[in-house]
Amino acid sequence: GISGNDFIPNIAGAGTFTITYTYSDANSCIDSSLQTVTVNPLPIVSFTGLATAYCIDATPATLTGTPSGGTFSGTGITGNAFNPATAGAGTFVITYTYTDANTCTNFTTQTVIVNPLPIVSFVGLAAAYCTSSPAASLTGSPTGGSFSGNGISGNSFTPITGGAGTHIVTYTYTDGNTCTNSTTQSVVVNPLPVVSFTGLASAYC
Repeated sequence: GISGNDFIPNIAGAGTFTITYTYSDANSCIDSSLQTVTVNPLPIVSFTGLATAYCIDATPATLTGTPSGGTFSGTGITGNAFNPATAGAGTFVITYTYTDANTCTNFTTQTVIVNPLPIVSFVGLAAAYCTSSPAASLTGSPTGGSFSGNGISGNSFTPITGGAGTHIVTYTYTDGNTCTNSTTQSVVVNPLPVVSFTGLASAYC
């Protein structure tokens, strides 16, 4: 581990070494002095519990570092938990750092992606219908999602099936990252008026 008058631990490597200083005077008399030095290895660190990718609304992930007692750092980290919603959409590096009893410190990192939720919408639903109105065809964006709610069959809303009242129609879509989002619209189905008339006899000449 000696280079000139420097001792370089990472060149020596882990272990116990004897360092010698030798001196020769003008009379060619030589003497030396010895010291022993120990180079401690860095701790081997790792952590588990972090997936490679999350949706932004995912439940916070609990991380476990080895050896225990270290600290996690990075965007979205609180204590030993990674919260995708706190981090926001993007790519982040999470670090686990550990210092052992010899004050030797090492760290390890993992990269995680937080995917945003898809932006969803749908058209074709009026604010109100009569129960006798024909079925309304709905179109979701992005395509490939599903509609749900009273009066929904496939991508159609049928007022008479929903019945009179106020209903919530939902469009739900899951993207290629398995991130799911939904949007809703309110619709009112009005009953037909009750009509009658008088003045007509049951028979006439």
